[in-house]
Amino acid sequence: MVLFRCQLCHAVYADYYPTDDTCIKCNKGHIRIITPQGGKTMTAIKPTIKLFTSQDDDSTCIHINSLILEHNGNHFQFPGGSNDTIHVFAQNIALYLLTINETNGTMGLHSFMVPEPDPINSVHLHTLTEIVNVFGVNWNDASPETIVLELIERLM
Repeated sequence: MVLFRCQLCHAVYADYYPTDDTCIKCNKGHIRIITPQGGKTMTAIKPTIKLFTSQDDDSTCIHINSLILEHNGNHFQFPGGSNDTIHVFAQNIALYLLTINETNGTMGLHSFMVPEPDPINSVHLHTLTEIVNVFGVNWNDASPETIVLELIERLM
């Protein structure tokens, strides 16, 4: 199976080579083959994620500074909120962290180079309209890896 993207509805899906270049999602647009980064594969990982907080000396309030991802003895800082679904992929020395918040209609990709603790690049889709413009109306049918591969193209 190969990944395809419709140039009209922007749907991304896996299928066998079609007999014509019509999208199976919208039956109108022309499709093109997506090659994921020269055939390099990404591996989904399940790292430990902790909340980093701080407290003022003169008050009892606690501030949430960031989330800390721990993987292979390294620590990576990234923003996140409640109701975020987090997917993490490793590829060579790169880590890609995808956050999706369906409640708020937001999505973000943060790329890290091991062992740097801060993202070297990020891309954010701030509204559901932006997400649909990039991935099509059935964006939530796409796998997290497919979403990451598309957003990696927007990092550069």
